Amino acid sequence: MIQLTINGQPVEVETGATILDAVRKAGFNVPTLCYHPKLVSYGSCRLCLVEVEGARTLQPSCVVPANNGMVVHTDTDKTKSARKFILSMLFSERNHFCMYCQDTDGDCELQQAAYDEDMTHWPITPAYKPFLVDASHPDFILDNNRCILCRRCVRACTELVGNATLGFEERGSGSILIADNNVPLGESTCISCGTCVQVCPTGALIDRRSAYQGRETDLTHVDSVCMDCSLGCERVVKTRDNRLVRIDGNLEHGFNESLLCSDGRYKPVSETRKRVTTPMVRRNGQLEPISWDEALSAISAQFKAHDSSEISAHISPRQPVEALSAFHEFFADHFKAGQVALLGHDQTALASVKLAAEIGAFESEISVLKDCDAAIVLGVDMVKDHQVAGFFMKRQAMQDLKLFIANSTSTSLGEWSSNKIDYIGTDYPAVVSLLRGFAKGETANLTEKLQQLGLNPAHAEKVLGQLKESQKPVIVVGNEFARLDNLQAFRDLVLLAREIGAKVVTLKGKGNNFAGGLLGYEMDAQAKTAPVFYLALGDGHACEHTLEAMSGSEFKIVQSSYISEITDAADIVLPCTIWAEQAGHYLTSEGKFGLNQQAIQAADGNKSVLDVLEVLAGKSGLTIAETWRDSVQEKVAAVVLS
Repeated sequence: MIQLTINGQPVEVETGATILDAVRKAGFNVPTLCYHPKLVSYGSCRLCLVEVEGARTLQPSCVVPANNGMVVHTDTDKTKSARKFILSMLFSERNHFCMYCQDTDGDCELQQAAYDEDMTHWPITPAYKPFLVDASHPDFILDNNRCILCRRCVRACTELVGNATLGFEERGSGSILIADNNVPLGESTCISCGTCVQVCPTGALIDRRSAYQGRETDLTHVDSVCMDCSLGCERVVKTRDNRLVRIDGNLEHGFNESLLCSDGRYKPVSETRKRVTTPMVRRNGQLEPISWDEALSAISAQFKAHDSSEISAHISPRQPVEALSAFHEFFADHFKAGQVALLGHDQTALASVKLAAEIGAFESEISVLKDCDAAIVLGVDMVKDHQVAGFFMKRQAMQDLKLFIANSTSTSLGEWSSNKIDYIGTDYPAVVSLLRGFAKGETANLTEKLQQLGLNPAHAEKVLGQLKESQKPVIVVGNEFARLDNLQAFRDLVLLAREIGAKVVTLKGKGNNFAGGLLGYEMDAQAKTAPVFYLALGDGHACEHTLEAMSGSEFKIVQSSYISEITDAADIVLPCTIWAEQAGHYLTSEGKFGLNQQAIQAADGNKSVLDVLEVLAGKSGLTIAETWRDSVQEKVAAVVLS
């Protein structure tokens, strides 16, 4: 520990902490612009200057390490004068006339710093030249006129996302933020994660949908968890007047380090589908509005009129664990329905649960991807389908990560590493056999085996050797590999991991797939046609095979948030809440519960899947248990290593 004095107050910090860390721990404020808690300190803006007794000049507190015995002053005449001068220069170099900027009244860190330093004007005559505004991107706008050259966006794109799309062109006050080789942002390699927008301290990068819809203080902030894939990234949903305005990554919590993908950040606020607003029943070939009581009574009558084996029930993995548990209890445990299935075709969760029952817990947390030095990735496109996990891998690839990628199609992950094997194909048993044999020193016929897989023997042997020598290897598997019909290869892969000391991470498709696997759901990839077909779709999308199976049913019940070809084919349609209108828990790939809090009020007449199930249970004389958490958590421990 290091002991120093800040403005006469003693403070103790960890070894390696900066002066800024010590200042903030002591409860004092020092303005910053280029500094961001998620980024490597840069020290370019110099706004965080402090006075250190014995030092010849003022010190940038964000990059200077704290030392024992240091005496620091943050608010002297010297520091205040320096900060005002720096701010005056920044205001004079670009168009920072705040009344014309989207980020104002406390949202802009430059403006707030000026207020904090009691600036009422800047004495330096502005000498800026105008820059063109780049509005080519569908999700955000780049305005170099508001840029202060802090490079937060560039550093975030590289350090956090591993994408390296952004950079700067020209020098001095003429520097401009560019994408790739100065192409329009909308035509660049940008992946629309929005990280650059979230870290920008001014209005240089703004979210085009939330611009001019209110200051940050006008918005209601609600903690949420993303359910678009199984990672369960923590995020903050921002609303105003009961509507979604913006979604940001959670800076305070979550393995995702405030990172989100485009689906998690922008997709929910760009929804254009038309809502279902009232229960409907098909009469004379047309859907007509009815009351909730009539609709639920009609459904209950159908259940009573048919044998339980004649009911096929399907639910979206976007539904919270509470709804999944109640749905399974109602249809599988009480009704003994012919099929109770989870929408989609991702079998990773089911395969993981089944394998763990045979060989014990074997999965690791997602965080192991952040410092691995070698990775074997089988049956998943991390960059496309699990982007935030892909960010971690790309970051490591930039640090000379050794990669073995096997997938049915080419993935872009391999582009980020020069030390890689990229096998395109589905002969996963042969791949696993080769890897296990090499790990054990079995090199007989190695060249032939590599050639059979279409790999260059000389290059592959070199990379395999590097993989074998790695200190922190990980094995990542996805749906294409971890399937019930490929369980032996999955078992062999886990044995390989144990033999070489590798961590295993499974990526489990969409939303609550892991919870569905633990609760005993089937996958509706083999959806069965039955006389009565119940579909709790919510705000999700149904696959073609689901629609096909449903089309053969005599009576079709669909609980949906949006009008679609699914609702058009139904006999009864129930309006359903969307994710933002209901609270509930989601089980992440690594077996942790994330809470999605209700962000907006549902329109009159909309009910959640859980609400409807409780009414239907009551009409059948049943009671839905509330012991889902303990049950699921106990099952998680059997799959994920503690």
